[in-house]
Amino acid sequence: MSGDFEMINLNSGQRLTIQMDGTELRDQVAPPSIEWCDRGEHFVAKDSGNYTGEGASQLWICLECKKQ
Repeated sequence: MSGDFEMINLNSGQRLTIQMDGTELRDQVAPPSIEWCDRGEHFVAKDSGNYTGEGASQLWICLECKKQ
């Protein structure tokens, strides 16, 4: 198994990349806009879904789960 590890703080856009040799790279990126799909229980791009319900019963459902 090989590859780098990347972690992005979704609030600040700060990114940490750890390369296979242990080198750490830190930079700033535009954080991705994601949301938790309450039906499928996974994260997905926020532009591919919408909210349903109101108040405490409000849920966000992605387009893929909405088709099912």
